[in-house]
Amino acid sequence: MLSSEVTRATTPETAFCDAASVTRCLCVDLDFTLITTDSLWECAGLLLRRRPWALPTVVLSLLRGRIQFERAVVAKELLDPKSLPYRQDLLAALRKAHRVGRKLVLTTTATQARAQTVAEYLGLFNTVHASNDSRMLKAPDMRDVLVSAYGEKGFDYIGGANADATIIQSAKMVYLVGTTSGTSASARRYDHVTVLSRRPSIARALVKQLRPHQWAKNALLLLPIMLAPTVPGLQGIARALLAVVTFSLCASAGYVFNDLLDIEADRQHPSKHDRPFASGALPVVAGPPVFLGLMGLSFGLSWFYLPQAFLIMLGLYFIGTLSYSLFLKRLLMIDVLVLAGLYTHRVLSGGIASGVKVSTWLLGFSMFLFTSLAFAKRYVELRALKGESQVKNRGYFRTDVEIVSSMGTASGCIAALVFMLYVDSAKVRVNYREPALLWLVLPILLYWLGRIWLLAGRGQMRDDPVKFALRDKVSLACAAAIALVAAAARYSPGWITAGLH
Repeated sequence: MLSSEVTRATTPETAFCDAASVTRCLCVDLDFTLITTDSLWECAGLLLRRRPWALPTVVLSLLRGRIQFERAVVAKELLDPKSLPYRQDLLAALRKAHRVGRKLVLTTTATQARAQTVAEYLGLFNTVHASNDSRMLKAPDMRDVLVSAYGEKGFDYIGGANADATIIQSAKMVYLVGTTSGTSASARRYDHVTVLSRRPSIARALVKQLRPHQWAKNALLLLPIMLAPTVPGLQGIARALLAVVTFSLCASAGYVFNDLLDIEADRQHPSKHDRPFASGALPVVAGPPVFLGLMGLSFGLSWFYLPQAFLIMLGLYFIGTLSYSLFLKRLLMIDVLVLAGLYTHRVLSGGIASGVKVSTWLLGFSMFLFTSLAFAKRYVELRALKGESQVKNRGYFRTDVEIVSSMGTASGCIAALVFMLYVDSAKVRVNYREPALLWLVLPILLYWLGRIWLLAGRGQMRDDPVKFALRDKVSLACAAAIALVAAAARYSPGWITAGLH
């Protein structure tokens, strides 16, 4: 029988616990169905995170085919079932079906050992059908196994985006979760198929993974050319803009690498579990190619179009961000200095790319300013502590909150002091027509820094201060006011200068 539309169940619970179907066994596929990812690649990722020296063996086995890859990975590392991204709504429906006495069967082309580990952890399945050492099952083979065990039309089946057509034809009722548009279109041929959910857009998940909102931080690379003593040429502007692009691509590569590394911890985090890799919206297998593509594009553009010294700075930036993600973020005080250093590193890199010499005044101001903001980030994390005495994966305890606040506000005041000394220096009188106007920047800067710390103290800022400032209207207004004052000081007409004097 054919139908023009795919039916949609009201809820999975009502579909799986219907009196007419509860007597049939319910077969549930593992990969991309019960979990939102592929258990084989999850196992490979777990192996490489714990034993990175096994990478050559894993790559060679992959080149020899999936079966050899499966055996090589399973021989070295069993899957941790607690770390998998389960479809919680589906799991809740299966638990209800289990309580009413329906027989549940876990089916997968993965190895028996891996499937059995998941089944034992969940405690829901009566039987497991999977591959073994002597036979690696494919989807048509699984259909033969199910028909042999339960008969043609003697079982219901829950599949995902990779649901096999032969199994769909042999099942009495079929429920599809996380389906692609292609799978949904194919399912329209059958009136016994119900689409329970669609798969999120991979393109949208990829964009989310790259975190383009974080690229705004790389605007610091434009600061040297904006503050250059002379009007920059088109070549310098183009190089500065290209430097921003390369740093943004490199930063996104770092986010990919970091999220693959922290995938288990992210899945246990109250907010980070929605990240693309952790949630399964972006397949884990896509991680390495995306990482290598971003790195190749970033360093390739730098190699061909930017100075060699900038290429070195880009490499140091990646090493710094990677080191911070791996272990430096856990070290007391070192983490704050590294964060501030990475922001200052952007400023210096922008000068190298555009050919503009960065003054020591700017570097000193940048280091103290971003040290203050880095301390503010730690202060927010300490204020958010509830029952714990220490920030997770950080070297700070609840009792450190006052000293962190003191050091952060002091760093901000020193940044303002550096700016004040700069305004009174001989260098300013050379570069600006009316340097006295720059004194107007000082109260704006002090207001903004004070506001950041006051909001953090009140608990009204629960985010990274830099990220907060990029979305905060008052912060953006302060930045615009400072830019206007700087422009007026540099390009003020003669009559304004004469009037002020």
